Amino acid sequence: MIETVGFILAALVGIMIGINLNKFKIERKNLKRLEKLNHSYFKGLNYLLNDDSDRAIDVFIELAKTSNETFEPQLALGNLYRRKGEVDKAIKLHQSLISQPNLPESYRTKALLAMGKDYMSAGLLDRAEVLFTELVEIEAYTPEALYSLCEIYQQEKDWDEAIKSASRYQIVSGRKMSNDIAHFNCELAEKCLKEHNDKEAQGYLTSALSINPKCVRAKLIEAREFQKNKKWKKAIDAYHDALVFDDVYASEYIDEMSFCYSQIKKCDQFKVFLLEFIKSYQGISPVLVLAQMYKHSEGIEKAEKFVEAQLVEKPSVRGLDLLLKLNLEKNAQSPEDVTKFQVLEQLVNKLLAQKPNHRCRKCGFGAKKLHWQCPSCKSWGSVKPIYGLETE
Repeated sequence: MIETVGFILAALVGIMIGINLNKFKIERKNLKRLEKLNHSYFKGLNYLLNDDSDRAIDVFIELAKTSNETFEPQLALGNLYRRKGEVDKAIKLHQSLISQPNLPESYRTKALLAMGKDYMSAGLLDRAEVLFTELVEIEAYTPEALYSLCEIYQQEKDWDEAIKSASRYQIVSGRKMSNDIAHFNCELAEKCLKEHNDKEAQGYLTSALSINPKCVRAKLIEAREFQKNKKWKKAIDAYHDALVFDDVYASEYIDEMSFCYSQIKKCDQFKVFLLEFIKSYQGISPVLVLAQMYKHSEGIEKAEKFVEAQLVEKPSVRGLDLLLKLNLEKNAQSPEDVTKFQVLEQLVNKLLAQKPNHRCRKCGFGAKKLHWQCPSCKSWGSVKPIYGLETE
């Protein structure tokens, strides 16, 4: 309600400025017409103030049929309806503006842009696409129209068109879209891999890395394909590249790296790497992997002591969970100790189950698994592992 009243006050100010008789010397005939116009306009505003928006819209639509002098306030009112979620009213009002006789082209394109956004909000993507495409063709509000088209194609998973729109938007707006375009190429690569079109998938991955040379996602797709095809050394190199690009995602693939090293019988080399990596990495995942390696190669005692020492430096519920598991295994012959550790482990597991492992760095959306595109704000590459006592 406060937002509506604020808009109304702004509209009133605009009208008062517009009817300054001394400045514009309005003739008597025009004055009568303007008085009639203002009477209808204030009638519509009165309906708004009394929360009778349906009757208000009817008044404004009638005004739109006879004059475009109230175009800007009515356009803004339609936008306000859209922001409030009353999209049907926004569409109805903006349609009436577009249908005005002798409407200046600058007004028409502005109304087309608004109605395109209305259709997007209503989920009518095909209609929105038509309007935004028209705006691009006539070079009106090109950046806004291209950006909206890019959003539409993402929702429709039409990644080729999304790449085209984003590329054009980058040129006309000067805003970098390399991160988004790289992810679009990754989406196409993953689609090709599902269809067993490996050659075309590699082409998209190459494009992604040429657009964004530090695209972690593209490197991880490459690494996992190498691993799938038992090209262990190439997989290891790709995983290391991903770490160099941005090690924030290390927890997503550190186990896979360990597996690849085991396949080429170079676990000792990986242990040396992990000991060094742990010094700079904030999270607990490398500690857990190295502890498991110690358990298999040197026994539970070694793994247990290693985890205990690391927990002093990096307190972690996940680390505690592993320590409890090691103690359970170590004390398997002692029923009393096993029961105690089982109770603690159950509590720890419940605590971990309640916490999100990932969070969007832009909108704060929390998730249990990695999303390359945030489900909430739709940003690409903004969802990352959470570092903390109860998480990574």
